[in-house]
Amino acid sequence: MKKILWMILALLSSGSAYARQEVTVAEAKTMHDDRQVTLTGTISGRADDDHYWLKDSTGRIRVDIDDDDDDDDRYLIGKKVRITGEIDRDDGYSEINVDRIFILK
Repeated sequence: MKKILWMILALLSSGSAYARQEVTVAEAKTMHDDRQVTLTGTISGRADDDHYWLKDSTGRIRVDIDDDDDDDDRYLIGKKVRITGEIDRDDGYSEINVDRIFILK
């Protein structure tokens, strides 16, 4: 019984760590739809209404940051951030639907 419990705990802990795996922009662009990822980079600009560009040393990707605050540009553009969210692949393009964002600098 203890062996089964330890196996279940090991599987659960490895799955949650894997879901939070930090990846580069280039890696995120090759991953499957709905995959949970964490990326670190700089918000380089606004793409459109709720979309921004996240840039790291491997490229840039569009990120969807849902927020009702129209003043986001002042707080986000040029800031180094860590985001967690899921990959959304539509029409051959990838973007990240952001669940959490942390401003690092």
